[in-house]
Amino acid sequence: MANVQAQFGFQHIGYLSGSGVDYQQSTRAILKTNASAIGFGDPVIRQNATSAYIVQATGSLATAAPIEGIFVGCVYTPTSGLQIPQWSPSWPGNTVAADATGYVVDAPNAIFLAATLQTAAGTGDIGKVVNFTTGTPSTVGQQYSVATIDMSTATSAGGTAISPLPFKIVGIPGSGVGIGALANQFGRVGNGSDLTTNYNWVIVGFNNQINKALVGW
Repeated sequence: MANVQAQFGFQHIGYLSGSGVDYQQSTRAILKTNASAIGFGDPVIRQNATSAYIVQATGSLATAAPIEGIFVGCVYTPTSGLQIPQWSPSWPGNTVAADATGYVVDAPNAIFLAATLQTAAGTGDIGKVVNFTTGTPSTVGQQYSVATIDMSTATSAGGTAISPLPFKIVGIPGSGVGIGALANQFGRVGNGSDLTTNYNWVIVGFNNQINKALVGW
């Protein structure tokens, strides 16, 4: 069955082999006046090299500096009502009463499930580095990210060059190729499992990330 376009951002599914299981999440600050929404599963980046605050990353920002990690929710204090800190799977992009606390998955060995954009990824793409595209998070349900893997950027340049692209493809769900059991655990049937049509799913790890970058920022 041909895949149907259905973005869900970057879904944390585990860690590379040889790594201890560690589901701790790191915290980052969000400026209370940040008007741009951050969805559950969005890559995030610091506003600039000297800023303590994170914002939703874009593909162009992610090639200028390492991403911090993948956003998985926040605690913020609304300006109305009882003004009690509340949990949200996404950052709403509204002014709140105080700077918020965001949570990110930033373990350098973490791996994620993501949908591709426009072009299907095959087993020959395992090992390639890639960028991503994003946009305004969904406004329904868990307010998921709409980020996808941009296969038009996939490259296996190799050599001694250090790629600024943020992710590396480590497995193709349903193919049995790549990271072993996890490559078969996800996407055996249903949407995202067709390796021959657009919008199939891939498993990626960090390539250029704040705890894994090979260069300073």
